[in-house]
Amino acid sequence: MDEQQGAGRTAVRSVSAWFFLNGFTLAAWVAHVPRLKEDLHTTTGPLGLALLCMSAGAVLGMTLAPRVTRRVGAARAAWRAGTVMALLLGFPLSAGSVPGLGLALLAFGAANGIMDVTMNTAAAAVERDLGRPVMSAFHGWFSVGMVLGVLGGVAALSAGLPPLAHAGGVLALAGVLLFAAPPTGIGTPPAPTEAAPAAGGNSGRVFALAALAFVSMFLEGAVADWAGLLSAGFGADSATAPLAYVAFTVTWAAGRFAGDALTRAAGDVVMGRLGGVLAAAGILVGVLSESPLGVAAGCAVIGLGLANVVPILFRAAAAVDPSGRGTAMATVTGVGYAGFLVGPPAVGFLAEAVGLPRALLLVVVGGVALTAGAGALRPRAR
Repeated sequence: MDEQQGAGRTAVRSVSAWFFLNGFTLAAWVAHVPRLKEDLHTTTGPLGLALLCMSAGAVLGMTLAPRVTRRVGAARAAWRAGTVMALLLGFPLSAGSVPGLGLALLAFGAANGIMDVTMNTAAAAVERDLGRPVMSAFHGWFSVGMVLGVLGGVAALSAGLPPLAHAGGVLALAGVLLFAAPPTGIGTPPAPTEAAPAAGGNSGRVFALAALAFVSMFLEGAVADWAGLLSAGFGADSATAPLAYVAFTVTWAAGRFAGDALTRAAGDVVMGRLGGVLAAAGILVGVLSESPLGVAAGCAVIGLGLANVVPILFRAAAAVDPSGRGTAMATVTGVGYAGFLVGPPAVGFLAEAVGLPRALLLVVVGGVALTAGAGALRPRAR
């Protein structure tokens, strides 16, 4: 029993390290976007097209992830994708042209897409082996990685560190983490039984989970890109407007570390419905307050509500596909990622017609939809 518990703790540490590294590497790239815009002497249009290449690469990687998982297993695939991501980071950071940046981001995004699906598949397998929820904590480590990655990027830029030197530092950290977090023995799929359903026989459930993931990440994307501008519209200056998104990320990360215990106590369905209610309530607080403080408070409520929805959805997606191939996970992750991409422009286009405060009422609609559809999270009897 002690040996089994020790193996479980080792698996949790390893997968946590992968999630942290994924967030840290992504954030290290994000920190350089404003600098690249100036260095490449480009405008938002061409830069936006280059950034779209990363999204296209991520979708490609998510599509390939089930095939890679079948070949080497989810844990080994996640470990290798993390290595490749760290190796590729220097290419977009040191790009000398917009087309070069686009090509570099296509490859970087593909590695991220593979890692995203496979590390969540491995995380679900670890959770299954432990017999208790741990998915939210894994995603909490991703959030911590994002925060520290951005801070590291800001520090590197402030110190005038060359882009390749920053990329080298991230690569060194990746080497240490991956050496200390090997994939051996993690996420071994259960032996097939006659009672285990095939993922293909649950296409309706996969569709429902994917739809909920789309809505949840739509809300996350909308808040990420527009909360600061809403705060600025209510009088915040350029230094304090970003505090609205800071409030979101703080409660979002903290909520994930508390989420596993809350999920054990309340269940997936209640957590999903609560997430939708808090998202809708939070944006109403921000819009109706017409003050920067009210927007920040509302964003904190939204972050708390949405913190555990995606981890719960990924757990449910893994349960649909007990073979560990990651097919359902890839579908739910890919559709959810599309929601993250669609959310900000959808709010922007609507804001052109009715103003940003009214446009952000789309978050209320999304929250209601999330609450109404949370029944799909109810575990199905095999």
